[in-house]
Amino acid sequence: MPSSTSAFSTSPGALLRRAVLFASGVTMVVTVLVLVGPPAAPSEYMRSTVTKNERLRAIGSPKVVLVGGSNLSYGVDSEHLEKAFCRPVANMGLTALVGFRFAVNEVVGELGAGDVVIVALENSMFMRPDRFEDALATVVDYRPASLTLIPWHQRPRMIVALGVLHVQSLRDHVLESWKQGWGAPVYRRRVFNAQGDLVNQLDEPGLAIAPPDPAEFDTLVVAEGFWPIADVLQREAQARGASVVFSWCPVAERVDQPEERAELRTAMLAHGLTVAGVPSDYVFPDSLFYDSWYHLHTEGRWLRTERMVNDVCVAFPGACCATE
Repeated sequence: MPSSTSAFSTSPGALLRRAVLFASGVTMVVTVLVLVGPPAAPSEYMRSTVTKNERLRAIGSPKVVLVGGSNLSYGVDSEHLEKAFCRPVANMGLTALVGFRFAVNEVVGELGAGDVVIVALENSMFMRPDRFEDALATVVDYRPASLTLIPWHQRPRMIVALGVLHVQSLRDHVLESWKQGWGAPVYRRRVFNAQGDLVNQLDEPGLAIAPPDPAEFDTLVVAEGFWPIADVLQREAQARGASVVFSWCPVAERVDQPEERAELRTAMLAHGLTVAGVPSDYVFPDSLFYDSWYHLHTEGRWLRTERMVNDVCVAFPGACCATE
């Protein structure tokens, strides 16, 4: 008498076929969502990775390249940097969540003779230089070529994360459209200038800032994996005739870690990195920040840029415009 479970065989071959069918079905759904659904993160902020990379490749050398997280998008006046360094600027700062390794991989292949790379990193980029976050998946969503900058072993997970984000984005889009009507703007738009600076917030009042995150500000321990990435940036830049200088991320007085940041500067110098200025010069009153303890508003942005120019000119006198 045939078994009542024969139609549901658990043989290895049958299980493999079911797994393949299931994976194929998931892949088809994800592919459809990626191709025709809303972006994984429908925002002009993350979309700026496209124009930032286009500018990096278009302006040639010599140029100034800014590497770091959102402290650079919000807190630098690149037009002023261009006047000070007599070079076009590509502000590649986006978010610390992409990690230091990705931020470095994004720029090293585009460096050339006479380029000046200014690095300014949030705490998390020192502590967790190899990040794998949803933010990185959204970068790939807007710019698929960025997938090549991610190690092979992380790419399958990246694709799965991208699919999940698209499902969530579709859900949010449907809910918002149901409440506001189809075509209603769901996400706030961001405006960047040609250099890659975020500028639409400059005329807006500052926003309430959440209490400091203990994981970000209570300690500052540099991961061992940070130093090899910094060495790669230095080595690759030097091979292409470019220079690298580490500046400082601005922080509010209430989250300053003076001892830890001073020790960080000592460690950076001991590793042979060129460091411009001292961290205490990049501590600003809380009132000068916009919506994060790293995001300077209009006045603070100008003060930080002035200090960055002065410090980089001391570290690399040849980087600044010649004076008579």
